Amino acid sequence: MSPENLAHIEELYEAMSRHDIDALRALGERYPDHRWRNAPDMPETGERVGAASAIAYVEDLFATFDRIETEVLEVIELDPDEVIFAVRHRVRGAQSGAWGKRDEAHLWRARDGRIVSMEEFVSVEEARAAAGDR
Repeated sequence: MSPENLAHIEELYEAMSRHDIDALRALGERYPDHRWRNAPDMPETGERVGAASAIAYVEDLFATFDRIETEVLEVIELDPDEVIFAVRHRVRGAQSGAWGKRDEAHLWRARDGRIVSMEEFVSVEEARAAAGDR
């Protein structure tokens, strides 16, 4: 994955942690056809296509969680077009104030030098297996 794309992924995680919807929109404009799929154990597993769909989902997340903190635990470069980010999310419920924690593995893919998709998985092993399924 190119250094520029890796930097954009890091920017996205940082913007999510700041609840910075304007920064997320700007990143979405760079990758308007981006696809995003939640982990299979999440309530909404459908694929989001395009920046508008992703932003609408993120706005719902921000309404549900008044704090979202994402820590990158590990970056695993698989090849020039695929990378896995092992992350830890900490969230606080907007209504309850209760904190929760979840670890995930995000498989990011690029094509022709542009980020095209991100798929969430419960483990790095599952993300690696999906990378091999292209």
